[in-house]
Amino acid sequence: MSERTKKLTNYLSWALMALTLVFAILFYFGGVVAGTEGTRFEEPKVTNSFIFYAYILIGITLVLTILFTIRNLILNPKGLRLTLIALGVGVVLVIIAALLADDTVLNLPHYKGKDNVPRTLLWTDIGLYVAYFLAALAVLAILYSEIAKYFKK
Repeated sequence: MSERTKKLTNYLSWALMALTLVFAILFYFGGVVAGTEGTRFEEPKVTNSFIFYAYILIGITLVLTILFTIRNLILNPKGLRLTLIALGVGVVLVIIAALLADDTVLNLPHYKGKDNVPRTLLWTDIGLYVAYFLAALAVLAILYSEIAKYFKK
């Protein structure tokens, strides 16, 4: 990576962190409005803006990830095999998570929102199971790398 790219990336990272800090401060200290209809709760005024900002950051991350993956595949065609293996493992994890997921509607007193429906609950379960699998794989990878050091000596 060139020095110019490193500087640009560094400045962009600091700018995004500063903007996130501003949103966080507004979120906690910027006042509240009435919450979801039918509940007695309040929510911060900037909740929707904060969520929209998070969507923008996720979109930027996805676009950059895809672009740099394509760039690396063009520069290193032999890496395609490893990329396809990783993609296959990811698909298998999602399939296993989908098989384990449950779409049973929850009994939530005082909640009349639109998110307690089977489809939303199923996708939430899938996302949680995938996160659990990835966290477990990360812990196993850390353990493997630490234990493997002792056997290589």
